[in-house]
Amino acid sequence: MADIKRKFRWMPVVLGLSLALNLAVVAALSGAMWRHKDTDRAAPRGARGGAVYMQALPREVRRDMYRQLRAGLLPNRDTADLLGVLRQEPFDPAAAARVLDAQRDAGVLRQDAASAAFLAHIIALSADARRTYADRLQNLEERRGSRKSRRKE
Repeated sequence: MADIKRKFRWMPVVLGLSLALNLAVVAALSGAMWRHKDTDRAAPRGARGGAVYMQALPREVRRDMYRQLRAGLLPNRDTADLLGVLRQEPFDPAAAARVLDAQRDAGVLRQDAASAAFLAHIIALSADARRTYADRLQNLEERRGSRKSRRKE
């Protein structure tokens, strides 16, 4: 009987360590969730330029807008076209320039379509909704600014 008691003396220590580890993991996850509770995970990190305007929109609006934009665009074959040009012998720089020009033009068309969809959404907002959007945009910009200043320190 004494042997059995001695064998399981380490069990409470292991269970205590396991409990402490589990609590540490739960605390870390809870802290991360609390810290990021106001951020929108679907938004791109470090948005630049016009992307911050989209990031400030509510997730549902952004998702619908992206779906509409994707539905109206042709499939992207830019990489396949350039790969074909790169593998040609002899290499044709003019063909590569044409592919790059087509990529640029398609990008401008996508950007124009996104700008038009964004503007149409903003025009349709009520004055209160526009103010709410402006507040959200300002908060995003302030957070971006504070992150930039912390990186420089």
